[in-house]
Amino acid sequence: MEVREAGDGAAAGELEQVPSKRYSWAEVRQAVHDLRKELSSLSTMVPMAISFRKLGNGKTRVYFLRTPQNGWEITLLYTDITHTLQPNNSRLDWKPLIESNIALGVSSGKWSREEQLLWERQRVAAWGIASYELHQSTGRVLFPCASSLFVAEEGTNQSPPLVPRSLNTGGGAALTPAMCPRAPTLVAHAARGDIWLAGGALQRPTRLTYACKGHEPDRLADDPRQAGVPCYVTQEEFSRYTGFWWQPKCDDDVFRIVYEEVDESEVKIFSFPSSQSVSGEVEEFRFPRAGTPNAKSTLKLVTFRLQKAASTTVLDYYQEGTAGTHSSAEFRSECMEATDIRWYEMRQPLKEVFPWFEYLARVGWTPCGKFVWVQLLDREQQRLELALIPLSEFSSPTSYVDAETPNSLPTHNEVKTEQQIQVLVSETAPDAWINVHDILYFLPSTEDKVSFIWASEETGYLHLYLITCGLQLTKPERARCNSQSSRQAVIEMIIDDETNAVGPNIISKEAITSGEWEVMDRKIWVDEARQLVYFVGLRETPLERHFYVAPLRGSAPITLLTTPGHSHTVDMDDECSTVVMTSSNISSVPCTRVYRVAHAAPPTPPTLLVQGTLMERNACDSSESRSFNGAWDSRGDGDEEGDTTLLVRERSLSGIEVPPPQILETRLSCGAAAYCTLWRCGRAGRSPTVLHVYGGPEVQTVTNSYKGIRQLRMHMLAARGFNVVAVDSRGSKHRGRAWEAAIRGKMGQVELDDQVEVLQWLAKETGCIDMERVAIHGWSYGGYLSLLGLATRPNIFKVCVAGAPVTSWRLYDTAYTERYMGLPARAPHAYSRASVLAHAPFFPEREGRLLIIHGLADENVHFCHTAALLAELVRLGKPHRVQVYPGERHSLRSMHAAKHYEATLLHFLHENL
Repeated sequence: MEVREAGDGAAAGELEQVPSKRYSWAEVRQAVHDLRKELSSLSTMVPMAISFRKLGNGKTRVYFLRTPQNGWEITLLYTDITHTLQPNNSRLDWKPLIESNIALGVSSGKWSREEQLLWERQRVAAWGIASYELHQSTGRVLFPCASSLFVAEEGTNQSPPLVPRSLNTGGGAALTPAMCPRAPTLVAHAARGDIWLAGGALQRPTRLTYACKGHEPDRLADDPRQAGVPCYVTQEEFSRYTGFWWQPKCDDDVFRIVYEEVDESEVKIFSFPSSQSVSGEVEEFRFPRAGTPNAKSTLKLVTFRLQKAASTTVLDYYQEGTAGTHSSAEFRSECMEATDIRWYEMRQPLKEVFPWFEYLARVGWTPCGKFVWVQLLDREQQRLELALIPLSEFSSPTSYVDAETPNSLPTHNEVKTEQQIQVLVSETAPDAWINVHDILYFLPSTEDKVSFIWASEETGYLHLYLITCGLQLTKPERARCNSQSSRQAVIEMIIDDETNAVGPNIISKEAITSGEWEVMDRKIWVDEARQLVYFVGLRETPLERHFYVAPLRGSAPITLLTTPGHSHTVDMDDECSTVVMTSSNISSVPCTRVYRVAHAAPPTPPTLLVQGTLMERNACDSSESRSFNGAWDSRGDGDEEGDTTLLVRERSLSGIEVPPPQILETRLSCGAAAYCTLWRCGRAGRSPTVLHVYGGPEVQTVTNSYKGIRQLRMHMLAARGFNVVAVDSRGSKHRGRAWEAAIRGKMGQVELDDQVEVLQWLAKETGCIDMERVAIHGWSYGGYLSLLGLATRPNIFKVCVAGAPVTSWRLYDTAYTERYMGLPARAPHAYSRASVLAHAPFFPEREGRLLIIHGLADENVHFCHTAALLAELVRLGKPHRVQVYPGERHSLRSMHAAKHYEATLLHFLHENL
C-alpha cells in the first residue's frame, strides 16, 4: 500500500494527452469477453461463515463455506486442527463435508421468489449453499438450498463426506431455518408468511402460527400480516432477516419461540414487472415511502410440547425424507407430533410500554432463557432503548381464527414472580442518528443484577462498555389495565416520548475501549475465565481492520494481535482458543490461516500461534473456465503473501502492463483527512478518468484490503485505458459520528464537494488525470450522485453513467431516507434541494453526456425513479440515453445482463470520453 499526502509527488503537466480511439460494439463486446477471462485471476474466494467444533479426539474441526477445488458453486467444507505448542505454517487439508451439490438440486435453477428477495436484502451474490447452522455438541448441520431444507450429521457408521437428508417442510421455501438449541432435530423456519416446525421425527410438518391467510403473492391486499418474517425495511435497512427466536434453555418440557408478527395493512402496495417472466406478469410488493406509514411489529410467544404420535403409514415415513436412516419400524416407534400449541401476547404490548417506538431493530434471549431483550428505535432513529422483557410478561393468551387448536387450556407461562419490563440502556443522538449494531454480550448475572458488554457511540466513536444494571422486582399488587378501554386511557395519558417501564438503573459503567477510532460493530468474543475481550477495530488506521484483546476490567492497555500493513477478517471459537484469520492488503491476495491463542502468566497478554494455512494462492493462478458477474462477494480482507506487482495484463487493447491500485491521502478544506484509491491505466500522459462513486452512508470503499473480483469493473476500465478513482467522502462509514453526520439533511451536497475536491487534488498531485475528460459513474446512491454531479458540475464531468439511481428521496423507503433527511413534512426544502428532478433543467444540452441504466424489476430503487427523471428530461428536451434490463432487480445477477452492461459502459465511454 502507498499512502501519500499532498506534496509527495509532482504534477506532470508536460505529459502529452493520448488521443482516444473509437471502437465498434463488436470490438467492445469481444474486449469484455477477453478481459473477463483474464481478470478471473482476481478471484480469491476466501473461506466464509466459519464455525468451530471440539471433537472427541481433542482436535478442533473448522467448518466454512467456499467453492471447492475445480468447482464454481459454494459448498460446505471442513478441516481438522491438531493444536501444537510450536508454530506450524504448513498447508491444511480441507475436504467437502457433504456430497456433491448436484444432489441438492443447486444446478436446477430451482430458486423461489422469496429466496431471491432474501438474497437481495443480504447482498448474497453466489450460487450454492449461502448459509448453514452448526449444532456444536452433536455436529448436526442444517442448511437451506434450492428451495429445500437439508440436514447432515455424522452417525456411528458415517464420516464425511456426508449424504444430506431433505426435510419435509410442508411446501414453500424454508427461510431463515433454526435448530432448537436443546433439541437440534427440531427445526423452525419461516414459509408462506408463518412459522413452521419440521424434523425431530415429526409425523408431518407443523404450522406454528396462522398470521397469514395463505393467499398468493399477487393478493397482498387481502393478506397484510405475517409471522416470523421481518418487513422490508427491517431487512434492508437494519440487516435483521429473521423474525423468530428459540428459547435457549428451560427447566420444563415446554418448547418456546418468541416471534415478531408484522401488520403491513397500512403500507402501500406497488407492482413491478416480474423478474421471472417477460410475458406481462407483475409482482406485488409492500413498500413504505418516506413519510408514509410503516409496518407495525408486535412480539408474541408460541409454546408447544412433543408427544408420541398415533400410528403412521409407510407413506408418511418416506415423505419425511428419512429413508436409509431408520427402518420403518424404528420410524414408527420414534414418530412424534407437536401438541398443545398455544400463543401468548404481552400483557402490555410494546407500543403501550414504549409509545415512541417505531422499529424493532434487534431481538434475542438472555442465556438463562428467563428474559427476552429488544432494541427499539423511534421513527427519527435518534433514540434507542435496550430493554429486558421477563418471560412472565408473555401471559395473555391469544388465538388465530384459522388455527386448528384453540388456546383454551391453562397457560404454559404461569406467573410466579412478576417483573416489570426494564430499560437497561437509553441513548439519544439529537444531532445525528443512532447506528444499530450487533454487540451485546450478557455475562453471568444474579436475580437482582445483570451485567453485559454493550457498544455505544456516545463519545462520537463506537466503543465497548461493561455495564451492570439493577433489576427491579414488581410488587404483586401492581395495578394493571386489562380491558381495552382502560388500556387506551393509559396510552392517552402517556406522553409520546415517555417510556412506561422502569430503568435504566445503571449501577456501574466502565469503558473497555476508548479513543478517536471505532470498534467494528459485528461481533466480540469474551473469555470469561480469563476476563478478556477480543474484538476487531480500527485503532491503527481507518483503512485496516485489526484484531485486539482488552481486559474486561482494569486499566491494562489494549493489545494488538495482528500486523499493521494488512487488513484482517477474524473468526474465533466460543472458548477463545482458536482463530481463523484472513489477511491481505491492496496489492496482495488473501491468505487464510488458523491460529492457537497462547497464554503466558499474567499480566503478559495472549499471543497468536499459527497452526496452519487454510488458503493461499497467487493472483496469477487463473481459473479461466470460471464465470463471474462482477458481484461476487469474497467476504474477506486479504493475504500476507503473494505480492502482486501486476494484477492485469491487457491483451485485447495493446498489451500494456497495468499496475496495482494505490491508496492516497489528502486533507480536505474542512480540515479532515480523506482517502482515495487510484487505478492507473498504465499509459504515459494524462488519460481519461472515471470517478467511480458510491459516496453514501454505511459504506467504506477505500480500505487496505484485496477486493479482487468485487472490483472487476475498476480493473476492466484501467485495462481499457481509463484511470479510475474512488473516494470516501464525508458521510461514509467508520470515521466517527461527526464525519458521518455531515450529510444529515444535505444529501447530494457535501459528498460531491469532497469527491470533486479530492479529484482535483489528485489530478494536480499525480499528473495522470485529464480533467477535460472525466466521467462520473456509480450505482444506487452512486447513481444518484452521478446524476447530481453532471447537473451541478457539468464543467467538471464530461460524461455521466448512472446505474439504478435514486432521483427523488420522497420515493425511497422510510427508514433509510428519514434517518439521513428527517421526515418529509418537517424538512420539505431539504428534500427538494436533494432531488435530482429539481436539477433536471441544468443537465447539458449536448448529446452523449448522459447514460442511465436500470433494472425493470428493481424492488429497492424502483424504476419509477428513472421514469420520473426521463419524463422531466423529455419535457425539457434534454438529450439522454437509457439502457433497461428487463427481469433484473437492483443487482444485475444474470451473466448476460452483466456482460451487456459492461459492454454498454465501455462503448459509451470510448465514444464520448
